[in-house]
Formats: sequence, C-alpha cells, structure tokens
Amino acid sequence: MNSWDLSLLHRINSELSHPVLDWLMPALSAIEAWLPFIIAAALLTAWRGGKKARVMLLCLGIAIGLGDGVISNTMKKTIGRVRPRDAMEGVIVRDLGNATPAFMRLFEKPVVKPCEPNGGPRGKSFPSSHTINLFAAATVIALFYRWIGFGMYFLAAGIAYSRIYCGAHWPSDIPPSMALGVLIGLGVVWAMRRIKPRLFAC
Repeated sequence: MNSWDLSLLHRINSELSHPVLDWLMPALSAIEAWLPFIIAAALLTAWRGGKKARVMLLCLGIAIGLGDGVISNTMKKTIGRVRPRDAMEGVIVRDLGNATPAFMRLFEKPVVKPCEPNGGPRGKSFPSSHTINLFAAATVIALFYRWIGFGMYFLAAGIAYSRIYCGAHWPSDIPPSMALGVLIGLGVVWAMRRIKPRLFAC
C-alpha cells in the first residue's frame, strides 16, 4: 500500500473525526436505510415528471444495474483488493445501529469501534460500488436536468468520502470509481440516444 494512501486514510478515518460525522457519514453510506424514500421519489418523478423524467429513470436504472451488477462486481472479484478494515488493525469502523425496518437505523446511535480483522469476507475494496452508482446517477440526472444533477454530484462526493471515513475503502479507491461512474452514466445515455432516438424526441 502506498504511504500516501495510508496517511490519507489515517487522517480522514481518525484525525478528522467528529461526533456529528460519526452519524452523518454512516447515514450517507447506508443506502438501504434510504431505500423507501428513494423508491417514493422515483415513483413521484415517474408520475409527475412526464416523458422526459421517465426516460431519465430508465437510463438511471440501466446505469446503476450495469455499474453495480456487472462492472463493479466483476472488478471486485478480479482485482480482489482488501478493504482497510480487513487489512490492518486500528482502522475505525463506523456504522449505524441495527434496527428493523432498515430506515429506523437512521435514528439509532452509531457504532464506532476499532476494527479487529477476523478473516471475514475480503477483497471487495476496489472499486467502490457506492461511488460508481452515485456518480453514474448524478451524470445521468445532469444530462437531463443540469442543476439537479450538479447537486447530485455534491451528494455523490459526500457518499464517496463517507466510505473512507467509515473504514470501508482506501482513498485511492475513490477517484477511479468516480471516473467509472461518470463514464457509465455518459455511455448509457449516449447508447440510448442512438438505440432508441424516439424516446428523446420532444
């Protein structure tokens, strides 16, 4: 591991910690906790947004399915890079407390503890699926609704940062994952415009 990677991980994961961030960063990472709100927003967008919004949602679904289910999953298995929390002691692991249903985890006291590598699941650090998915989503949204998409880039950046803060990824995992997400978003919309041009006709 590069010295700058270790140094930056230590700075973000340990030195720049704060009780507010100990809840906020795991909350940003816990996509499953936000899933009911995401589904509700997607349904509302499909219902009230018209054809343009529905085409965007279609591209969004394809981009996330391709990025998460194919590209990220394949790369994780092929590269096999170990997560920081599995690679060495002293990394601070942060997560939301357990609760059912999942969105209730947002109201639980966060769990903050030094990791204890135990030989569990390994080799899933690169790329960051969270980062790929969010940057792909932000790119697709920006191509349809520029200013909303720019706002999504800020959210995506916050989630990418949270993955380092929570000890799930090395800092060097993040920039390539951001680039992959942007490329996937651009590629899906570009391909859809050529395969189904009628969908984009006003």
